[in-house]
Amino acid sequence: MYRLGCVFAHPDDETFVAGGTIAQLTAAGHRVDLFCATDGDAGKSSGIPFSSRTELGARRRLELAAASQVLGIGSLSTPGHGDGVLKEVDPDRLIGEIVYFVRRYQPDVVLTFGPEGAPTQHRDHRAISRAATAAFFLAGLASEYADQLREVAPHAASRLYYAAWDPPSPDAELKALSVAVSCRVPVGDHLATKREAFLAHASQRQHETRFEELTMLATERFALAAGVAQPRSVTESLFEGL
Repeated sequence: MYRLGCVFAHPDDETFVAGGTIAQLTAAGHRVDLFCATDGDAGKSSGIPFSSRTELGARRRLELAAASQVLGIGSLSTPGHGDGVLKEVDPDRLIGEIVYFVRRYQPDVVLTFGPEGAPTQHRDHRAISRAATAAFFLAGLASEYADQLREVAPHAASRLYYAAWDPPSPDAELKALSVAVSCRVPVGDHLATKREAFLAHASQRQHETRFEELTMLATERFALAAGVAQPRSVTESLFEGL
């Protein structure tokens, strides 16, 4: 059994980025754990009325739990940082939370956003990329966040992958480039599960067209950022060669 640790910024990131891959892995008996830094309380709500950001955040946390159940995710870590202001969180605190997540669930591979922040280049995506990258390297060092060692042991994941995508067409709405793709996971058999997980995020239905056009593809794409080298230049599994 392999273990994947996903580190993202908002509820629904897990489905947009890797819903098919997560469904494929959990269906095959592997474990996936998720760290989601914010509750998405600054987002829109697809016409669903909310009286406050707190109420929206609580709703989105419930939606995340429902989507995670659809995908077979084993655990959720949700520290509840502010949506849209993740870069303002004390970096040592955020990195430490992710270090604890890695040490607790001991993933073989950590998956997060790349430094460009996904096609949307969202500032929270960029911030979580920086923190997760640092945590990937620090989680295995007993001298870092040593106070955690009363509860968890150091753990060095074997690989760090970033979300990636193919270069956009000249007429694409989102024109950002990503780190070069080095892993294409075939997920065609799991797209129905991925769509079901997205629909569990009912307050985010305004993104449905973008979700269908950009993410409901036969493969999900990732870029090896650090760790054990791949056995070939482009693989079909995050764990190939481990």
